[in-house]
Amino acid sequence: MNNFNFLLLFSMLFIVPSTLTPDEKKKEKKVKPAAVSVEERGLVKNEIELDEIIKNHAIYCDKCKNMKTFENKVLGYVTPWNARGYDVAKVFANKFDFISPVWLQIQRVGPKNYQLSGTHDIDMKWIKNVKKKSNQSSLLVPRILFEKLKMEDLHALFNNEEEIDSLAKMLLSKSLDFQFNGFVLEIYMQLSGYGKNNINHLVSDLAKALHKHNKLLILVIPPIMKKNEKLFDKRDFDLLKDDIDCFSLMTYDYYSHSRLIGPNAPIDWVRENIEYFTDEPLYRQKILLGLNFYGMKFVTNSKGESRSEPEPILGKDYIKLIKNNKLNLKWENKYKEHILISNENNQKTFIFYPTLSSLHSRIELAKELGTGLSIWELGQGLDYFYDLL
Repeated sequence: MNNFNFLLLFSMLFIVPSTLTPDEKKKEKKVKPAAVSVEERGLVKNEIELDEIIKNHAIYCDKCKNMKTFENKVLGYVTPWNARGYDVAKVFANKFDFISPVWLQIQRVGPKNYQLSGTHDIDMKWIKNVKKKSNQSSLLVPRILFEKLKMEDLHALFNNEEEIDSLAKMLLSKSLDFQFNGFVLEIYMQLSGYGKNNINHLVSDLAKALHKHNKLLILVIPPIMKKNEKLFDKRDFDLLKDDIDCFSLMTYDYYSHSRLIGPNAPIDWVRENIEYFTDEPLYRQKILLGLNFYGMKFVTNSKGESRSEPEPILGKDYIKLIKNNKLNLKWENKYKEHILISNENNQKTFIFYPTLSSLHSRIELAKELGTGLSIWELGQGLDYFYDLL
């Protein structure tokens, strides 16, 4: 199916507001919280007017913000370039079992010598506030990935147990210095599957070393797409499932894998990913189904061909669009997502941004399959999204 025909399957899309810069935050009018949740207010529905989104997107349930209704684990990512996420993490701290700031990179600076860069972004006051707000129940697990790795670094890391031991000791030391409860490690996408058996060995050893000191290791894993193109497959999962505390599964950004203009995360594709890795309840609960709190914007010409690479869209952009343009919103039941379409100047713009209904569908799927949730990322979502957690 070509992109043009694929697009014709949809009608119109919905969008929402998201992250605010410090300047925008100053301009924002304070909104009084609601007494009841979005579900009780009747806002979680497939047929919804854009005016309802504009009116309600910033209004969350005040009494609900300290109550977690989703039973399994929830992880929320926070990024330095999207500062609103820091505030979201504090306000809704009790909704999250894990909060993962995207601050740090691992560098090998010499034989058996590793360091963390990015520590200048660490905000100890914020860490203390989040832990205090959640009564110490929200665990801080910064995401880490490797930076400036050379082939000689990989060779040493993959072939010398003392190198792994040095890396593990450095991570443990930093976790104690900065009051981290562990780490979220991203490596498979970064190395594109290179030396996968060695990566699995490295990951397993790091997890065991951290566990000896009651520190966690959560592993970021890519979604499956084609049978012969799995950077991380069921065999890898089975090898690591007893060592890793949780798997943060990236079931979003479908376009980057399919190259098709369309939804962020077709619901059937999300289900296929979970069911592919395991059907055992014990290990299902270790999988954190990925939820995107950002959207994607596609611009096409009159033939339905993409004019450029899609752009990520944040909530603030979404709200501006639906405030300033006459747009229609349609629910696409096959994908469980809303679609917003603009048709002007001989081009069509397709925007796929999460809504209460699309998120609710995926949260219900997580409940059905017995998984947790991981959210990329907190600063990009609308305030009333958090009522669902």
